[in-house]
Amino acid sequence: MASHEVKVPMRWSDMDALQHINNVSMLRLLEEARIRFMTEFATGPGSGRITMFVAHQEIDYVSPLLYSPEPARVVMRVTRIGGSGFDIGYEVIGADGAVAAISETSMVVVDGAASGRPVPIPDDLRAQLEALVGEPVPFRRRRVSA
Repeated sequence: MASHEVKVPMRWSDMDALQHINNVSMLRLLEEARIRFMTEFATGPGSGRITMFVAHQEIDYVSPLLYSPEPARVVMRVTRIGGSGFDIGYEVIGADGAVAAISETSMVVVDGAASGRPVPIPDDLRAQLEALVGEPVPFRRRRVSA
């Protein structure tokens, strides 16, 4: 399985009244990890400027992510590559070694114009993404009873 680890520091202000990292802050943490992941592993000479948008994001909160001066570890991999989009899977691991969240983001490559219409993934980016493909993230599908 191809996976790569990105370390993302937590901020004291990310904590909520229950003393764990707030759900909104978790999205920001995932965003920071995704940007670092894409910058480090899926860009390089010949990549050019590529415009991408987040099309969809899912998160399973597995256990509380408690604030720590140690950065959260985010294990990431590409889980799907389509014609104009791809998915990135994440496992967020706290300083205690416990998985705090499992997430997946669907990204879509768009034209750089104002239309924002999907376009095919450029060949050089596709090749880089293919080298990062790993197993899908293990979501726990839960139903919340009302």
